[in-house]
Amino acid sequence: MISTTNHYTFGETDTAAQRLALLASAYQPATQAFLEEWGPSEPEHAIDLGCGPGYTTRLLHRMLRPRWTTGVDASPRFLQDAQRASEEDIGFVCHDVTQEPFPTAPADVLFCRFLLTHLHDPGTALRAWAAAARPGARLLVQETAWLRADDPTIARYYELVAALQSGYGQSLEVGAELDARVRSRGWRILSSRLVMLQQPAAVMAKLHAANLRTWGRDRLVQRSFDLDEVASVQAGLDCIASGEQPAHPVSNALRQLVAVVE
Repeated sequence: MISTTNHYTFGETDTAAQRLALLASAYQPATQAFLEEWGPSEPEHAIDLGCGPGYTTRLLHRMLRPRWTTGVDASPRFLQDAQRASEEDIGFVCHDVTQEPFPTAPADVLFCRFLLTHLHDPGTALRAWAAAARPGARLLVQETAWLRADDPTIARYYELVAALQSGYGQSLEVGAELDARVRSRGWRILSSRLVMLQQPAAVMAKLHAANLRTWGRDRLVQRSFDLDEVASVQAGLDCIASGEQPAHPVSNALRQLVAVVE
């Protein structure tokens, strides 16, 4: 990755890339409805913040039909994947989304999904995004407000990943506090709501097991976690993902926030 003070806990491996494909599929309906309702039609320039392999970039471009769309991410590995699947009028830039100035044209709309949860200082990022926007530009953010599972293995995974992210100054459930973080960072909130999803346990378990597989060499995990327990949770998630162990759906509250640059 380029120089950045943020630590992406889920890695840049092939497994991490496969996980992002699963994530894109699981959350596309909610994201598509959000963009359809709140995205400005045919803007000049759209920016996808923390674009990863480009799934959200292509969705953003297809839904809003901007003249030009730019995906921005700090991972050369993911950007290579994004560029291989790129479409006409879509470009990608390797840049830390928390840093000014952005090496792009000013944006009419900026979008991010599950990005602020991975930043230790979301306020700095929000100010940088305001500086990268044209007057009156719109920001659309989708983040997790909370995740709840009846299954003890999935519930324990959420405790572990919350602890890991907290160790890096991040928040798993950043959507619960998003309104306060956005205010006074150059943005005025137009809408902020919770969208309730019931995600199949097998889908979520497959996502989470992939996350655990990327943790093996993480310094905080090695130093502070019970590695036998991590392995046990991973095995339990694999059983749920395969259907061997049935589990109730996971309740997922998404914060969908819309703001306009001041």
